[in-house]
Amino acid sequence: MTTPNSKQRLLSLDVFRGLTIIAMIVVNSPNTYGEFSHAYWQGIHFADLIFPFFIIIVGVAVSLGFKHVHPHTTDMGPVLKKVWRRAFTLIGLGLVVNLFYTHFEQIRLLGVLQRIGLVYLACCYLAIYCSTRTIVKTGIGILIAYWALILFVPAPGLPAGHLERGENIVNWFDQFVPGMLWRGEWDPEGLLSTFPSVVTGIIGMLMGRILITAKGDLTKAVMNLFVFGFICFAIGCIWSLGFPLIKQVWTSSFVLATGGMGAMILGAMMWYTDIKGYRRGTQLAVIFGANAITAYVLHVVIEKLLDWPLGDTSIHNAYVNWSQQAGMSEFFSAVLWIVLFVGGCFLPVYWLYRKQIFIRI
Repeated sequence: MTTPNSKQRLLSLDVFRGLTIIAMIVVNSPNTYGEFSHAYWQGIHFADLIFPFFIIIVGVAVSLGFKHVHPHTTDMGPVLKKVWRRAFTLIGLGLVVNLFYTHFEQIRLLGVLQRIGLVYLACCYLAIYCSTRTIVKTGIGILIAYWALILFVPAPGLPAGHLERGENIVNWFDQFVPGMLWRGEWDPEGLLSTFPSVVTGIIGMLMGRILITAKGDLTKAVMNLFVFGFICFAIGCIWSLGFPLIKQVWTSSFVLATGGMGAMILGAMMWYTDIKGYRRGTQLAVIFGANAITAYVLHVVIEKLLDWPLGDTSIHNAYVNWSQQAGMSEFFSAVLWIVLFVGGCFLPVYWLYRKQIFIRI
């Protein structure tokens, strides 16, 4: 059935959100390597897709959530108050999460949840006050301006266009951010790279508007998502020939390539769950997606507890020693640990789901 009631919730969005959180837990767990680790600099590994996909989901949710909000007919006071509260809650949670990795005297102001909060704030204002045409122009303008900044503006001691790890104008700018930087002298969630990440959110917003304009015709929505995603992906790949795919500075080509992949993946999930009605393999994702931010924060807490010193070792180090003594290969040891780690994160999330407790930001 391809034309359900327009008010029916799309299962594919919940599955996409849940799978993204599960993947984020997997790539953040200790012992990961290869495609489950971020690319050192240029190129895209599996791990590099996860953060953009989550921001895409934020953009989709913003479009769907604000489709009936009009600044000329809606009392904007309560709406904007809620937007700012959510944004600051995400930023505050990000600062708390960072304390598990650092100390108060080394507070890291930047981070994953902080970036999500800033992107959410920007996307909400665009959704409320801008037409689709203006949103598209804004996204294109940011990507081109970011590319031109890197290509034509030199950093002190570096020529214009220099784009090596830790030696580029984006990373140079990070030194002016107070507090700790994740890479010592620069940060993968730096301030300048937040601007192109807003465009990742804009791509999600455009995906949401594709769903809205389809007016319940899911087959049409899936086709349009695939076309939109393929165009973005193709442009990103072509652009990468001169402006490489680099997640850690969120290059314009990276935005388009990952955004295009996200659109096509969501289209495939819509076909599987909302058009064909399949449910096999979706329940775990739905459980994680029901409390996505909570699951993210919990996985950080659990990870640090597993690395907490117990005498002269920790649970994680004890596992590594045991797996080596048991003669496990690096691959099998990593896979087993990831399964155990995800399982440990699943238990509290499953309890919340069973109790129908959904912690909203």
